[in-house]
Amino acid sequence: MYPFTITTLGCKVNQYDAQTISELLIAEGFTPAKKGQNPSLIVVTTCCVTTTAMRKTRQTIRKNVRNAPNATVWVLGCYADYDKEKILDLLAELGVPEKKSLVAGHHDEILHAANAFINANSGDSQPAPATTLNKTPDDEKSCAATSENGEKNPGTPTAPSVPQNIKKRRQDALRKKPNVTKIPSIGRFAGHQRAFVKVQDGCDAFCSYCIVPFTRGRVWSKSIEHVETECAELIAAGHREIVLCGVFLGAFGRTPQTTIRKNWNDCEKPGKLPELVRRVAALPGLWKVRLSSLEPGDMTDELLKVAANCPTVAPHFHLPLQSGSNRILHKMNRQYAAEEFVETAAKLRQILDNPAITTDIIVGFPEETDEDFAETLKMAKIVKFTKIHAFPFSAIEPTAAWTRRELAPAKEVTKNRLAQLAKIEQQSAVEYRKLFLGEQMEVLVEGGGAKKAEKGAETLAHGMTDRYLTVEFPLPPAAKHADYTGKVVNVHINAATDTELTGHIL
Repeated sequence: MYPFTITTLGCKVNQYDAQTISELLIAEGFTPAKKGQNPSLIVVTTCCVTTTAMRKTRQTIRKNVRNAPNATVWVLGCYADYDKEKILDLLAELGVPEKKSLVAGHHDEILHAANAFINANSGDSQPAPATTLNKTPDDEKSCAATSENGEKNPGTPTAPSVPQNIKKRRQDALRKKPNVTKIPSIGRFAGHQRAFVKVQDGCDAFCSYCIVPFTRGRVWSKSIEHVETECAELIAAGHREIVLCGVFLGAFGRTPQTTIRKNWNDCEKPGKLPELVRRVAALPGLWKVRLSSLEPGDMTDELLKVAANCPTVAPHFHLPLQSGSNRILHKMNRQYAAEEFVETAAKLRQILDNPAITTDIIVGFPEETDEDFAETLKMAKIVKFTKIHAFPFSAIEPTAAWTRRELAPAKEVTKNRLAQLAKIEQQSAVEYRKLFLGEQMEVLVEGGGAKKAEKGAETLAHGMTDRYLTVEFPLPPAAKHADYTGKVVNVHINAATDTELTGHIL
């Protein structure tokens, strides 16, 4: 009855949240807008992890509103939480009436707003469905040990010389209750062959550059049983790969008082993440389970054992390094040293056959010297990352690093350092891909090839290996993409290019 569109910016957790909203709307009678159809509702799920992400969010809102000026507009997620007034001003500037706009943050706020809109537009005066708004025993357990007054946890680490006003903002962020609503499980991940499943949300680590704890609030987790059931339904719907996601994935199953890593040895050891991965890895019909992002300290002996003993665990781990300099890591308020990172990477290579290790690195952090950056380059050469997501430092108020933004290197210096890092990444990635020349690899087919096949030429397809490597290959004569998309095929690797592997189906 009511066509809608959803545009999502940012991380896998954001993409999962958007899918949740999509399924909620479809269950209430809304329909995804077809190509060329004017939507009644525009949804934009936002990101504010960098100033660039914020700018892209505003551009996306403008584009969507101009394409459908009469639609109701929802702006949801992290940026909506971070700077609600700025987005409201933007919507007013674009001529969106107040009664046709909504700017909401996360979880409860989104779901209450969604149900209110649905009820208002359907003429239904009944209360919102209990399945979306009621608490459940599992959710209450995940909030155990949350103080009634929401005070900051003792022992929460702070970066050096954090101003009082930022400490106050941290306390306000930690007063945000973790999610206590039964978030609807998704039945399928539309448009994706790999299904993302959010198992955890929230973070209280407060890395000095990161805005996420201010927008996502305190930690919470789904129960293992909840995740297991959701993953089984997604596999039954045809998804062969599951990606377990979280804002602070290593905190899965931890109560709010124990999420700071230095407190973990005194309680709940060894944690629940290894058991979750083991249970999901054993689900029938699964090809691979992948972990979205982990801190080096999350790679415990227990999790390493699960990875070594479960063939369905993808041999690919994303471990954000951020800097190779211990001096800068301390100023970033990271919870590990460079030496620990190298040790973790070495352990992975000891127990797994050529695992892929990808990372995030921030370049141009305040006070980063040439010597500090040289340590980062050294780390990149030692670990031999297969992919580096490198970002220039982005100063976001009210993070601790924002107060030291004037100490960041000049833009030209940062740009030069990014170029140096890109060269090392390219070398490492090509060397890694060459390890698989002549090998047979399983590939999850995702769709058509990047190149446009000329008339009479072979039909090209592409897919992803368990090690997060892109493979392009021709399909058999007369075959169509629909015959293979979503399936796992065996491909013989013929060549390694600067960007991917190429081969042919066996």
